[in-house]
Amino acid sequence: MRESWEYYSEIASRYDYMYEEPYWNLYHRIVERLLEDHVKTIGRTLDIGTGTGRWALYLAEKAHEVVGVDLSQEMLSVASMKAGLADLKIDFVHSNAERLPFEKECFDYVLAMGDLLSYAKNTSEVLAECQRVLKRGGLLLATVDNAWAFLHDFLSRGEYSMAKRLVEKDKIPIGDSSVSSIVFATKPFFPEEIGHLLNMNGFDLIDISSVVAFYPYDEQALAAKIDSAVDWELKYCRNRETLARSEHLFLCGKKR
Repeated sequence: MRESWEYYSEIASRYDYMYEEPYWNLYHRIVERLLEDHVKTIGRTLDIGTGTGRWALYLAEKAHEVVGVDLSQEMLSVASMKAGLADLKIDFVHSNAERLPFEKECFDYVLAMGDLLSYAKNTSEVLAECQRVLKRGGLLLATVDNAWAFLHDFLSRGEYSMAKRLVEKDKIPIGDSSVSSIVFATKPFFPEEIGHLLNMNGFDLIDISSVVAFYPYDEQALAAKIDSAVDWELKYCRNRETLARSEHLFLCGKKR
């Protein structure tokens, strides 16, 4: 099995175009609103697993001082090009999330979007680094793969060995064979695991939310009324029922 950064390096030139359909527009609109719930003041922000820089550019446009980190040089090249075209000053760094090249307590916010905590070789090591570089009271904002969605898919397809593998807390192979032959591992999390995981690494969980709980959507109808879909998703995104439905979970942890 290969590493996630290898998969994303291979698809870097196509990555942004792969996420333009209405579902992903809805996903990103929801995450933007969830970020706004917590990022109340301008600060110094570290975007781990920045990829092609979507969230780095989003916050730089709002006057944050942003540093983006990724292991894929190809993804960083795309991100740097986009920042240049947008005339935004962002420092992009080629680095491993388990060993960040920054001094302690130098960031107000750390982002780990795109399910980086699920893809990491060692999630606790990444969280320890996030905790180290955050200022006291600083916020970690992240998304992870939702184990309930994986379990539903496995059981509905009769893939009982994969379901067993999932609940035994092993990693699950993923990838998109239509764009790459590379398969890498993800660790989906059940919502109830996340608070304990953060607590063990020096954070208090202050928010957990579903991201796109009411799928599958009719794509044409969604495109026509996406503002309404965003509002309805946000209305119920913190309900226990929707936490068991969405493919991804958003979380916010505060450094103690």
